Amino acid sequence: MKELTYEQAYKRLEEIVKKLENGSVPLEESMKLFEEGTKLANFCNSKLNAAEQKFTQLITENSESDNNE
Repeated sequence: MKELTYEQAYKRLEEIVKKLENGSVPLEESMKLFEEGTKLANFCNSKLNAAEQKFTQLITENSESDNNE
């Protein structure tokens, strides 16, 4: 998978979900879309986890610097 931004991956995931929910996609294509969607969901989840860790780190660092003043 080429490197996507979170927003690009999320948008593509939404498109896949709509196609699968519609039910008009043949089984083989549905399986390919499901596989792609799973990869995109994992990608988005890892990006969100990384962002959460960064925010936690920044908050901790900011809190520590406030306590040292």
